[in-house]
Amino acid sequence: MKLAKFLPFVCVVVWAAGCNTNRRIFVEHDYSYETNFKAYSTYAFLECERDTGNVCTEVYNAIHRQMQARGYRLSTSKPTLLVNYGIFYDNLRYQGYMQPVIKNWVDTEDDSFKYEPIRYSLDKGTIIISLIDADTDQVVWRGYAAGIFKNPNAANSYYRNVVRSIFDQYPLFASGYDPRGGGPQESGR
Repeated sequence: MKLAKFLPFVCVVVWAAGCNTNRRIFVEHDYSYETNFKAYSTYAFLECERDTGNVCTEVYNAIHRQMQARGYRLSTSKPTLLVNYGIFYDNLRYQGYMQPVIKNWVDTEDDSFKYEPIRYSLDKGTIIISLIDADTDQVVWRGYAAGIFKNPNAANSYYRNVVRSIFDQYPLFASGYDPRGGGPQESGR
C-alpha cells in the first residue's frame, strides 16, 4: 500500500529530472590577471553584435539589471567599463582558461597565477558577455552560457535567468558600492 502511494511521486521526480537535463546550460567565465577590478564604477553598452529581436532586448535589459545590482551606474560620459554581448546560434569552438574563482584572485591579486588554456565545444545557442576596460579597450572579464536554445518555448524571463547565471560568475561590486546598504560606501569604512 505504501509503495502505491510512493510510486507516483517517484515517477514525477524522475520525469522532472529528465526534463531538466534537456534544459541544462553550460556557464563559465574568464578574466584578466592584469586588471584592477576595484577601480570600475560606471558602464556603457556597445551594440548587440547580432540583432535577434526580443532575445537581444531581453539580454540587454538583464545585463543592465545585473550591473545595477552590483552598484555600477550606466553612463554615456566617460564610463570605466564597456559592455559588449553577442548571441551565437551555431555550435562554437571557444578557448577559455582554467582560473581561480575571480573573487579569490581579486582578494589576493596573486601574480603567480598562470593562464591555463582550455578548449570548449559550445552547444548551439551561446551568449557571450564581455566587460571591457574603457581606457585600454582590453577585455577584463568574459562570461558565457552555451546551450541556451535547448528550450524552444522559453519565455523572455528564461534569458534573464541565463544572464543571471552568467553574472553569478562575477561576484564583484562597483568601486565605492556597499552591497549591504545598497549604495555608496561612507568614507572611513
